[in-house]
Amino acid sequence: MSNRLAHSSSPYLLQHAENPVDWREFSPEAFTEARERDVPVLLSVGYAACHWCHVMAHESFEDPEIGRLVNEHFVAVKVDREQRPDVDSTYMAATQLLTGQGGWPMTVFLTPEGRAFHAGTYFPPRPVQGRPSFAQVLAAVIEAWTERHEEVLRGADQVTEALSRHPELVERMLAEAGPAVVVDSDDEADDAAGRLVGAWLDGLEVARDAAHEGFGTGAKFPPSPVLDALTRVARGSTPVTTGPGPAPAFGRPGADQRGDEATEAPAAEGAVPGRSGLENRASGSAHAAAEQRRRSARELLCATLDAIVRSALQDHVGGGFFRYSVTPDWSLPHFEKMLYDNAQLLRVLARAVELLEREGTDPAREALYRGAAEALVEWLHREMITAEGAFSASLDADSTPAADEPHAEREGAYYTFSRDRGSRSGADRGRPEPVTADWGEAGALTGILDESVRRELWVRRVAREAPHRDDKVVTAWNGMVITGLAEAAVLLDRPQWLETADAAAQFLWRHHWDPARGTLARTSRGGAVDAHEGALEDYACFGAGLLALYRATGETTWYERSCELADATVRRFVRDGRVLESAELDVTLAAAGATGRAEPFDDVAASSAAVLGRWLSELSRPEVGGRDAREVVAAVTQPATGVVLKAPTAAGGMVSAVLAAEQAPQLLQVADASPAQWGELQEGVGSARVLDSLVLESRVAPYGTPSGDRTGFTVWRCRDGRCELPVHSVEELLRRL
Repeated sequence: MSNRLAHSSSPYLLQHAENPVDWREFSPEAFTEARERDVPVLLSVGYAACHWCHVMAHESFEDPEIGRLVNEHFVAVKVDREQRPDVDSTYMAATQLLTGQGGWPMTVFLTPEGRAFHAGTYFPPRPVQGRPSFAQVLAAVIEAWTERHEEVLRGADQVTEALSRHPELVERMLAEAGPAVVVDSDDEADDAAGRLVGAWLDGLEVARDAAHEGFGTGAKFPPSPVLDALTRVARGSTPVTTGPGPAPAFGRPGADQRGDEATEAPAAEGAVPGRSGLENRASGSAHAAAEQRRRSARELLCATLDAIVRSALQDHVGGGFFRYSVTPDWSLPHFEKMLYDNAQLLRVLARAVELLEREGTDPAREALYRGAAEALVEWLHREMITAEGAFSASLDADSTPAADEPHAEREGAYYTFSRDRGSRSGADRGRPEPVTADWGEAGALTGILDESVRRELWVRRVAREAPHRDDKVVTAWNGMVITGLAEAAVLLDRPQWLETADAAAQFLWRHHWDPARGTLARTSRGGAVDAHEGALEDYACFGAGLLALYRATGETTWYERSCELADATVRRFVRDGRVLESAELDVTLAAAGATGRAEPFDDVAASSAAVLGRWLSELSRPEVGGRDAREVVAAVTQPATGVVLKAPTAAGGMVSAVLAAEQAPQLLQVADASPAQWGELQEGVGSARVLDSLVLESRVAPYGTPSGDRTGFTVWRCRDGRCELPVHSVEELLRRL
């Protein structure tokens, strides 16, 4: 008999719809019932691709006796962490506070007001290695609730107070780390940002695993935000023009960029006064330091990417990357495939290829990264696109093993293969394992496998039962994919990928964005949009994706939509100098101690606050949401120094945001372009249009166009509302650039 989850829009919740546990979704009604019955709430949080979530479900939640015990003594609430990140983050913080660790499935016991008093992750069906069984945990909580009720409530109060004080403690910790980087003038900006990057690179070297690459010595996750920031540092200084960040001179350091016609044209009406002249003021020692940072970043970027791309973390047969490696040497993946991991790695791989291609000194590594990116996109197209044209959230870690694999486990059964019996000995003979570089080095096409071997393994794989796909559409993660596809389409010369990015963006804009209310939904499934509003992550990642799609296609509508979303984001999530993760804090979560504040630290993705800062800088508008854009970016990046010094491996997002502010894109304002001239200009600017330059029609140019007469096609190169004398042909502009 189905329980109350049968009508849920979440594939994870639907997996539990037949449990004997009478699950409810997270709602005011669930907590009202708990108050009326005077029983605690059992909160279970997980996600559809989670292996240990499935294990606990089979062992405990499908057990009729466990169901009877839970239904009699608790109100049971099930949450998809991907659908409700606000619930997940609040109670994950409580779980870590109570136990010193976290993970999924997450099991938290709450008062009827929503305050946590006991927590854990996976509990086995029987006691093992000092860990109590789930039935024992339930019995202990029931006993505490009935016999030591006041003690339980006092403990819940302490947890609530600690959670409510967390943002204040983080601010104090970061402030004590060192003075904030202030990026507000040319020379000071170069010096401050350079010192920040230098300290960050030093911190990464300390955390680096010299034996296996990556960071730390435990389980290894792809450090995508770190890699993204490293691509920016490795590219070196870029032309800097108008935008929320500072505006140093045009051109690259060390070159005389003044030219014969560098005289400034009259300022646009209402433009911000700027310093005249395009001279380069950087010193020789500063150049040497910057070059050293660039080389260090490139080496660390490539060493880490090499380890990831060549390891079992990449699916060398079907493309894409698994979520993380259980082992520090990247040899044993946890086999779920998450959209957000692959979206971020696509962008990093494309930027790394562009970097290597421009240097022209490492064609083998360039081909390796290009092959990984192309295989990833092929996997996205083949397995992840929904009927609506957006992207699914994940693929499960588990599937049914093949009949001829007696040693196989459910986790990874779709992806692992056994070697020939003669190639192994003892207990390892015939045991399934991931496909890694050990399977052969002859493959020019894949970089790892001989192509004939890869094809044979693919034929065997598709005969197996495929893992379950969580086909809900998460706004933030789709925004990341749109960004990755848009940039990779240009950087890897695959323009057909833009059609895929465009389709996903169209779906999200039409269905997830509500223009009347100015709000963005978090998820949908089968075209039906969930009622929960998106978090800052959704607004910032989708907005950044729209901007990336504009820069790749030149279709001005996408820029206008990105600006519209930016205005709404700042109004809803930036208040009193603080950046919020939730525009409207859930009442129950507020009672539990949540503040709604955005964290400055990266997790598996860059912090949403950092993405906001980078996005606003790259939009290059002087105002956003009725606020000075520089002030908003300054508020967002204020914690950057502390994050770099205290947690460098969680600082990649903030470093990217600071660099985006300090190295805003070169602004090219275009008037009276025919379709042919517009296309010629886009093609001529080339890859720079998604990296260093922002090409805009004059009607949407953030500072307007300079006054004075103009005839026909005209392009101005501008910064801080001041522009060089215009040019009237693409050829002339490209000579200047």
